[in-house]
Amino acid sequence: MTTDQVLRPDTRTGPGRRFEEFTVGERFTSAPRTVTAADLAEFTRLSGDDHPLHAGADGILQGPFGIAVAMGLLQGLGLHGSAIRGLLDTHWSYRLPVRVGDTLRLEMTVVRCRRTRKGDAGVVTRHMRLVDEQGRTVQEGTTSALVDAAGPGPDPVGRAFGTVAWGEALVAALPPAFAESLATWDGAIGLRAGEHEVCLRVYRGKVIEVAGRAALGPTFTVEADELTWTELVTAPTNEFTRFAMSGRFGMRGNGYEYLRLTKALHLIVDAARGIA
Repeated sequence: MTTDQVLRPDTRTGPGRRFEEFTVGERFTSAPRTVTAADLAEFTRLSGDDHPLHAGADGILQGPFGIAVAMGLLQGLGLHGSAIRGLLDTHWSYRLPVRVGDTLRLEMTVVRCRRTRKGDAGVVTRHMRLVDEQGRTVQEGTTSALVDAAGPGPDPVGRAFGTVAWGEALVAALPPAFAESLATWDGAIGLRAGEHEVCLRVYRGKVIEVAGRAALGPTFTVEADELTWTELVTAPTNEFTRFAMSGRFGMRGNGYEYLRLTKALHLIVDAARGIA
């Protein structure tokens, strides 16, 4: 599912969703929450951070206040009940100050789902964006939570970006034009999503190996965060060039070979969109 959803507060009771009920690409939007002078006073008392920046009824809220609000708005979506076992990590960035009077809402996208080895639980990673009434991002980041699973079983690989299983599915979906475009090329293409990277070892147009790493390293690596990959494969058209030109995709390694393989990279993205 890729359309925005707003869940009502009465869905907060009960077990919530299990691991299998989450899908990479799902997007949710919370109800709004307006920041008050009482919020500032209470958070100052709770945190002990009474820096002058936070003084006065119209002061700037402490940075961690935004994380706390985001977590509360997340809970209000009704996704996590008793099925959730706990939070595993949070990676967070502060973009704009939060002030008294701001009205905030949470935009959340599921960007990775990975079952644990035991199979009785899974890790669900969410990209969370806290936006104000003008639609500006004030804080954002990713959080991963451990969630009960219904039981062991294979997981979809079409959006498991950067994994070997995803790379293998990608290669199986490549059209003949890919081999034709690389008929004389020998090297390795790295595809990285967040902390996950897969290498496609190519010899004369044929992918001869899909692995977590290449023996001599990739010729170049195309990289982005999971949210960017998710938005790329769910967009109406192949937006790789626009994403790359705007800096949402980066490149490490041999820039000359990267530019030479523009057509091949577009075919890779087409295949990624197809299996997603």
